[in-house]
Amino acid sequence: MRHILILEDDRTIAESITFILEQDAFSCQWFDNGHDALEYVENNAVDLMLLDVGLPDMSGFDVLRKVRMKSDLPVVIISARDDESDQVLALEGLGANGYITKPFSPRLVVANVRAQLRRVNPNRQNPKSKFSINQAMQKILFHNQELTLTQTEFKILSHLIQHPNRVHTREYLMKNIWDNPVSDEKTINTHIKTIRKRLHEIDPKSDPIETHRGMGYSLIEIE
Repeated sequence: MRHILILEDDRTIAESITFILEQDAFSCQWFDNGHDALEYVENNAVDLMLLDVGLPDMSGFDVLRKVRMKSDLPVVIISARDDESDQVLALEGLGANGYITKPFSPRLVVANVRAQLRRVNPNRQNPKSKFSINQAMQKILFHNQELTLTQTEFKILSHLIQHPNRVHTREYLMKNIWDNPVSDEKTINTHIKTIRKRLHEIDPKSDPIETHRGMGYSLIEIE
């Protein structure tokens, strides 16, 4: 499941976008201000940001500048500002991946989201990685050996592999990995324990999954 961050101060617009994206099997997180959205991006895995320019606490262009200082996260602007100069600034000057002017059809937003995500290899991995993911067959290889995983364990580990070297909170994993979200943190702990066991069966000296006490987990890969 791909995770979309919506930064839009108009609740009605945000809810309409969220509804149609979730109908297409995306998960969404909505913020109405730049400060909270930037903090979320810093601490959580996001696949794409939908960004309004007119925000109550800062310009969407400033948000984009801050994102680009640390990340190549795909960002699509959604704005009532249709001046050519604004679009050129966003796309060429600041590195936005797309620009949609209001009013717009929510279905157009979905089409743009899907188009941008198709341009990003969903299985992109460090070429030196010990892991290899086959999404079509729902398999993960570790040191070229197939891991024996349940469907949920496959989802957790593939998510960690695709977003390495950053902390993923238990709350985020429980909310976005499960088809029917669970509330007991012991569930995610149990799955992580089983994944580690499978990894150790292949390489007893390897422990790529790191526990961050009180927060969550990360998968450490050397760049």
